[in-house]
Order: sequence, then structure tokens, then C-alpha cells
Amino acid sequence: MAQQSVLSIGFREFDSSDYDRLTEIYNANYPDQPLSIAELRYRDESLDRSRYLLRRHAVQDRVSGETIGFGRISHGLDMFHPRKFWINIYVDPRLHNRGIGSKIYEKLMEELRELDATTVWAMSKEDLPTQYQFYRKRGFEEKMRLWESRLDTRSTEPERLREYTEKVSREGITLTTLAEENNRNPEALRKIHDLLMVVCADMPNITPFTPISFEQWEAFELKSPRHLPEAYLLAKQGSEYVGLSYFWRSEKEPRILNQGDTGVRREYRGRGIAMTLKLKGIDFAKRNGYDMIKTWNASNNAPMLALNTQLGFKRQVGWITMQKDLSP
Repeated sequence: MAQQSVLSIGFREFDSSDYDRLTEIYNANYPDQPLSIAELRYRDESLDRSRYLLRRHAVQDRVSGETIGFGRISHGLDMFHPRKFWINIYVDPRLHNRGIGSKIYEKLMEELRELDATTVWAMSKEDLPTQYQFYRKRGFEEKMRLWESRLDTRSTEPERLREYTEKVSREGITLTTLAEENNRNPEALRKIHDLLMVVCADMPNITPFTPISFEQWEAFELKSPRHLPEAYLLAKQGSEYVGLSYFWRSEKEPRILNQGDTGVRREYRGRGIAMTLKLKGIDFAKRNGYDMIKTWNASNNAPMLALNTQLGFKRQVGWITMQKDLSP
């Protein structure tokens, strides 16, 4: 099929009234990963702009005046470098293959040059070959795949949780939640943040991990409309936090629970703590009416992928991290 004509478009600054349309276009492009207006708005508003850059542009059809796309430049929180950035391009699917994405890309690249950027990253999906080729043709190379996996919680058995809970208990490990620990001692949050930074540093990524401040973590995660303090699971030995596995809810998918990071301090690995935490999360999902759990893991994170397979997670379509070097 021949490519349709290129539209006449203009750029303008993004403002708060654009969140409705941004959410609509984002969800039309990624219907299996929907976000609510409140979720998108909160993620922007909770960002520490004194450290992290975030720019959005709205794209309008000059003839109709309709907003038909968005472009974004941002720093990565856990892979921060002042001259390395992520870009996101969203175009109304009804207007794909009309040159809009290319115009947004050119606009973003112009700004990246002004920012003296050395590296730019973008995300694609395994089931969107046109999007993948869009970046490949512009000099991006694949750096990593993040595989999504899903678990039908209705098909799981509770006996394994009892077995693993008893096993770790014999080694002096107890299970608790962020909600319980915060009620006992508000200072516990800083210790939980410290644990998260330790375990995240060991997780596969395309660049070295950069710690996130307590204040940014608290704002971005703990005050988010997605946050479930009772599903932020922790393993303790005495007063020390040794492992975690946290889950969050989605306003657009009320019967699906999303799993974030699962990690254990190095000296406590190999004792079944990660498995116990994941089983506890599955139990939470079942008891609270969640039919499915989604999780994402780097394709080279063999231990966690093996653990998820043991639990019955089924692999889905993956996300692809693309990178382009902008150095002279």
C-alpha cells in the first residue's frame, strides 16, 4: 500500500490540559499496557526537575487544529547521566505512516543536539516491527530485551507458600510489609529504600545503576496512585531487611496486579527468600481479587526468569531497548 500524504503539522508546548489526549494516544498505541490520566500526570508531577529533565511537546494538525501526537525527552532515574536521554514518540494510530513520527523525531534530535547529548535511548516492542525498523533506520542498535510474563493466579496452589515460609522461618527469616513496618516505625522507610538501592544495583541493565534519592523514591513510588503498601513485601532477619518484592495496581486494569523488583541481599541469596516473597505476592493477589500478575525481566536475568517459570509465569511480548550514540 502506498504511503499516504504527509500532514502539515506544528509543535507547541505541552500543558496540563493535554493529559487527556496524551493518555488517549498512548493507550491506543499500547492497549495491553494502559495508563490512566492520573497515573501519567502523577509520574510527571512527582519528578525532581532540579535533577532530571523532562520535556514534552504536543503536535497539532495545522488544518484541523487537532492534537495528533506527542514527543518527549527525559532523563532515566536509575541510569542517570546529564548528557544521556530517553525519547518517546506517540502518534495517533489512525495517522501512522503519514510522516508525523519522523517530524517529531527530527524535533527531538534538534533539542538533543542543543543539550549536547551523547546517548539517546528509545523503546520498541517485539510485536511492532514498523516501530523497531523506524529506529533501526535512524542508527539505533538493540541493547536489551525486557520480557513480560503473566501468571493466572487462579491456577496456583497455596501449599508451596506454606512450605517455603516454613523453610525460611527455620533460618530466622520473617515476612512483613511496608505498611506494617511504617506503622511500627516511620524511619523504616529509609532502611527499605537503602535495601532497594542495594538490590537494584545488581539487576541487569544497559548502564551502571544510579541510586535514586529517598525523597525522589518516596514521591515517585510511595505517594503514587498505584502504590499498595500492603503489597510491598519484605523479608527480615532480626531488624535487618534482607529481601523485597513489591507490587502495584493499575487504575485501567483493576483485576491485574503488576510486579516490580524482586531482590535479596547477596549474602542471603540461595535460601529461597525470593521464591517465598513471590509466592506471598501470588497469595496476596488471590486473596484480593486479582486474576493475573504481570512482571518484566531482562532477557539475560536467567535466575529470575527460571524462578518465574517455576511459578507458572508465561512469557509474552517483550520490550526492546534501543540506543544511538551521538558522540562526535
